[in-house]
Amino acid sequence: MDLLITVIGNAAVDPHFRKRFLENPIDTLDHYGIRLTKGDFEMMEEVFTKLDPRQKAAFEEAFSLLEKRLYERKICPHPCRWSIYPPPEFRSSGAKKVA
Repeated sequence: MDLLITVIGNAAVDPHFRKRFLENPIDTLDHYGIRLTKGDFEMMEEVFTKLDPRQKAAFEEAFSLLEKRLYERKICPHPCRWSIYPPPEFRSSGAKKVA
């Protein structure tokens, strides 16, 4: 369950990940190299796949509110260093490499 919690937390603090994840959760996890347990995958699939536009918008709004709260309270520096480091194709030109 730790990785599913990490995925949900990352959706809260990383708007680029969140957009990709809400559009296509399975491909996003594959691109990030995240391998969930079968049970976690089933839960993720039940909650985050096959969303209609209204549901996607509701998740986006909820995650955005959480992101704003975390950053305004300085619980997490912006950009959050606890977020998942993106794979090469999702990195901006200014992203720092992790040693």
